[in-house]
Amino acid sequence: MSTVDELIGEIESLLAAGAVSYDSSSQPCDVYEGFIFSLIVATASRHGATVTYKNVHGAPTAHLVFRTGPGHLHSTIQPFTHAVIEFDGAPALEVHLGVYVTGSSRVLHECDILVLPAEEADLSREQGVAPRGSQAVLIVECKYYVSNFGIGLARNFEGLRADIRPQSELFVSNTRSSSIARYLDARNRECELDVVPNSPQAGYLQAAIRKAFKSYLSKHAPSTVI
Repeated sequence: MSTVDELIGEIESLLAAGAVSYDSSSQPCDVYEGFIFSLIVATASRHGATVTYKNVHGAPTAHLVFRTGPGHLHSTIQPFTHAVIEFDGAPALEVHLGVYVTGSSRVLHECDILVLPAEEADLSREQGVAPRGSQAVLIVECKYYVSNFGIGLARNFEGLRADIRPQSELFVSNTRSSSIARYLDARNRECELDVVPNSPQAGYLQAAIRKAFKSYLSKHAPSTVI
């Protein structure tokens, strides 16, 4: 089981961006989401993308402030940070923590981590509405538990995915559950369990993230190889 300090150390190493808003008193589940965010950013960078960090006003920042509760992407109350990912020849993407999206039912859903086109994020900010879940390139459900967790989490994720209808989705946890693995595998959902710093599973997760980026690039910049 990774400690909060270990997770923070890995986040700082992966992002290489300056100070982060987590500290030793932060909730492990919040910091774990930041760790998975960092793996997404590091995967993009490793495969040739340019990565920058911006606050809610669109200004570049080296002090990364992460959400610790759900909120609206377009909110400017706090200077929360998002990452901007730019692959050669493709429209920019943004990576956000803990923001709402609108599902096909017009119901709001929280995404632990959301990767979406910057154009859709701009529309959200301009109109003051939640982005459309159907435009998501990737959503990630992050679960940090110190003991076993139940099948209900996988069922909730399946319902979330069905209403959001993203291009790609991932269920990620720091621990394992054979029932959740079987449930999601039977539905062809991407699932990586036991994902902690420096684990083989963290590498497997990055391979799944790369797959999502490849799918995006195949539609928008087919000549870009990652």
